[in-house]
Amino acid sequence: MATATQATMSAGALSGFCQVLAEQPFDTIKVRLQSRALAFDAFLGPAALVRHTYAAEGTRAFFQGVTPRLATYSGVKASLFALFEAFREQTGSVALAGAAAGGLNTAISCPQDVLKSRLQVQVASGPGHYLGPLATAKLLLEARGVAAFYAGWLPLVCRDVPGYALLYSVYVAGTERRLPTALVGAASGLAFYVSTLPVDRVKTVMMTQPLDRPAFSSARAAFLEIYAANGILGFYRGCGPTLARTACGQAVALSVYDWASRRAR
Repeated sequence: MATATQATMSAGALSGFCQVLAEQPFDTIKVRLQSRALAFDAFLGPAALVRHTYAAEGTRAFFQGVTPRLATYSGVKASLFALFEAFREQTGSVALAGAAAGGLNTAISCPQDVLKSRLQVQVASGPGHYLGPLATAKLLLEARGVAAFYAGWLPLVCRDVPGYALLYSVYVAGTERRLPTALVGAASGLAFYVSTLPVDRVKTVMMTQPLDRPAFSSARAAFLEIYAANGILGFYRGCGPTLARTACGQAVALSVYDWASRRAR
């Protein structure tokens, strides 16, 4: 059992590392579009945002937040897959195992998501004006302590419980039918985000609002304000980059996981 668990965690760790490399630029565009932290949030679409970001900040801006994510996401994915396999064995239900794994895993995924998201919305106004991961983490701790790393935790849970129930259900169903793993991975990712985009928008807003004067005291307040300002469509801001990100990232992640798992047997 220990050997099987170690193999699962190793495959999950490699999967997470490769997923970050595959989806980071898309993820930065997604977060910048969803956040309320940038002055140009209200009027730039995906293509205009890419042009604006590149002209103002260069290529590096699309990879802001990649360092802490590479350093931590392998552990996040290793934990997620280990929890999923353990709950699946105990319950016999793929959907229930995915939901339980997704919910519990937010305990370790939320801090890296907060740090990564805050780095992605930083706009450098000149040399030395971009805060790196360590300086940003220190700023968060000084402002609100450990609680700062759990901003947006509630909407993250509300996203990951149903999201991973669907993701793993599609993944297992597809692999059992021997469909191409990359195709199954892309479909799994799309199932996750198509069903959870509204709450994902709220999560991003909560994670990236100013530390000194936060606009929203709760996820509910953010939800109501987004709806009042933009209606239902406000929850789907960044939809295109989000779906491109997850299709690409999960195709890579689940293909790598499947490959690494088979090699470990």
